[in-house]
Amino acid sequence: MAEEKFSDNLMRMIGAELHFLNGMTAAREMYGKSYFALGVTEKATIDQTVFGMVAANYQALTPEFLASQQVQQPVGFRAP
Repeated sequence: MAEEKFSDNLMRMIGAELHFLNGMTAAREMYGKSYFALGVTEKATIDQTVFGMVAANYQALTPEFLASQQVQQPVGFRAP
């Protein structure tokens, strides 16, 4: 991380803030409580829900990017 750019750090911060906001909103919508007032299983449910929403949106918005990715080649002693 020798060449950190302000724009990269700004995008990371914005992404983190949006992820946090999604978690807070999902907790309110699903349980009617703050995220910090939830139990362990409820927090895990919220985390999985938010992760699923982000992953689904990412895959829906970038199908050409995902289609161009290559499958990793096998490595190790049993590689053909």
